[in-house]
Amino acid sequence: MANDNKPFSGALIEIDWDFEESVPPLRCPITGEIVAVGYDPETGEFAEGCEQPVWQKIPTVLFHYIPEVGEFDYIKPELQNEIDRTRTAMGEGAEDLDDFELLQDHVGSIGRAPLVFCLTTHGMACGPISTSIYVGLDLAAAR
Repeated sequence: MANDNKPFSGALIEIDWDFEESVPPLRCPITGEIVAVGYDPETGEFAEGCEQPVWQKIPTVLFHYIPEVGEFDYIKPELQNEIDRTRTAMGEGAEDLDDFELLQDHVGSIGRAPLVFCLTTHGMACGPISTSIYVGLDLAAAR
């Protein structure tokens, strides 16, 4: 995926994590709330004492996206509306693009103070493997 859309790429922080290490929970730097649950890569279990966040209750969360699944676990309704408007404005040019590609490469604004984490775990199984998640935040949305 191309990544030269300034609102998205300018907000992107990429974090690489070794697959052999347990992934810690990722927290919003403003609210301190967990925005991505950590897990043990060997068992697949969440980090001790962590549960899946209730996205709607975290004011800074814009979206949570898992590329391997190809869908958003959560997306703020206003951001989904902006993706839909972008799709309509692009017409046939958006036919082959999924919502994340539109967000990543074509949506003009993703918040007043955007921050997008891409957490990628990588390692070896029967060959090289990796998995990623994206968490988008608007730090200005904190109350």
